[in-house]
Amino acid sequence: MTETVFTPATAERVQELSQNLSAVRERITRATAAAGREREPELIVVTKFFPASDVVALHGLGVQDVGENREQEAGPKALGAAANGAHPRWHFIGQLQSNKAARVLRFASEVHSVDRAGLVTALGKAAARRAEAEPGAEPAGIYLQVDLRGESSLSEDPNAPRGGARPEELAALADLVAGNDALCLRGLMAVAPLGEDPRPAFERLAALSERLRRDHPEARELSAGMSGDLEAAVAAGATRLRIGSDVLGRRQSLL
Repeated sequence: MTETVFTPATAERVQELSQNLSAVRERITRATAAAGREREPELIVVTKFFPASDVVALHGLGVQDVGENREQEAGPKALGAAANGAHPRWHFIGQLQSNKAARVLRFASEVHSVDRAGLVTALGKAAARRAEAEPGAEPAGIYLQVDLRGESSLSEDPNAPRGGARPEELAALADLVAGNDALCLRGLMAVAPLGEDPRPAFERLAALSERLRRDHPEARELSAGMSGDLEAAVAAGATRLRIGSDVLGRRQSLL
């Protein structure tokens, strides 16, 4: 159920968020050093099922990037946060229906879950309309989501939701994004397959990213890594980490 009344986070909650955030940032720093990298990946804090008050508190603690999975929750939350002085960069990272593309671009600067041509087309049209209504608006950032499941996983349940494009589909999708002036191809996104070691999966993602950049050098970003596997993602070259529970705590559905 969507919030209707804004209640600021308590001092105890702000302290909890601050401590969790510090711990996650320390993990990122250690992982970056272990990988021999100089620049740390950027942190996107995923606030699914948590209130706008947490977004406001996190923004006050220096968080500039916030991720959401569900349009019906994210839209009102973004409005609530903005009404209380928090204007982070919003990233949409969940599965997205084409008919909701315009709604997502009302609040999101970047969409990390683009996995089919129809969605590229819908986002392109919505972004073009936004550019007409808001002269000077930045193109919508697009990440192509990749299905990293290996052949063994696919054979176990070939009809399971794939949550991403197959690697052989990426080139055509990238060309489609790059051909739309209202969109900007940022790079690739993926979730490590359940039940598999994330390290080889993220290594496959890094190889796909390198291949993509041969034709689209602007697609430099790699969105990978969550609370349980951020170290493996950093080692593979992730530039964006999507961390939720380790910052916000255990999720409880708003529904």
